[in-house]
Amino acid sequence: MSIVDEIKNGDVFDIGQTVNGVSKFLCFNDTWYYFEKRMPRVYDYDQSKLTNLILDNEFGEVTFVKNIFDPDQQ
Repeated sequence: MSIVDEIKNGDVFDIGQTVNGVSKFLCFNDTWYYFEKRMPRVYDYDQSKLTNLILDNEFGEVTFVKNIFDPDQQ
């Protein structure tokens, strides 16, 4: 039940559950980030598990929010 075939640089996803109190994650230069009080933080857990969770979207909870580099999605 994938919502995307690939994750692109700048993609933001809401995973439908919270990790460290947040649910939105940004993929930037092959690293996952989340924002805490407007400060970016590297996702400290297994990066590949987050990638797989988003790509698999097993329970249909993941939504694509936007790509930060796409001017039409600002």
